Amino acid sequence: MNFSLWLDDKEFTLNLEEKVKNDILVSLGKREYHVLVEFLSSDEILLNIDGKIHNVIINSNSSSHSVYVNGRFFKIEKKSVSQVLGRKGAKLKKRDVKTSMPGRIVKVFVEEGEEVKEGQAVLVLEAMKMQNEIKSPQPGIITKINPAAGDSVEAGSLLFSVE
Repeated sequence: MNFSLWLDDKEFTLNLEEKVKNDILVSLGKREYHVLVEFLSSDEILLNIDGKIHNVIINSNSSSHSVYVNGRFFKIEKKSVSQVLGRKGAKLKKRDVKTSMPGRIVKVFVEEGEEVKEGQAVLVLEAMKMQNEIKSPQPGIITKINPAAGDSVEAGSLLFSVE
């Protein structure tokens, strides 16, 4: 699963690949980290990152996450594609949404030709025993939906296009 993170106006790409339950390979740029995860409660976890233990507490709301790592505070804000690009309200070009991991399509909420809002759920992908709502990255019209409910998809497969 790929994420884009911004820190001091610099973008970082983070890739998470669960090898077995609670055992994750994290790639950040050209570096890789082996991470073991232990859930202590609904908002507290222990991370063993290459042998070093980190206590993490996460408090979330709809627009951000407050994260404490070994007592140090970080605020993580959720931003839309148009906010990141500084083009809020601007018309965006066609976007292809692909899966970063293999899985199975559980449900499709929209049809080709249907108008969607930014952040609207388009489909549900089950991967690594977790169901993930895949949302539209921008407002527009769904020009293509590749898989149907029940279909298996490979990593890198096109899920849908929005324009």
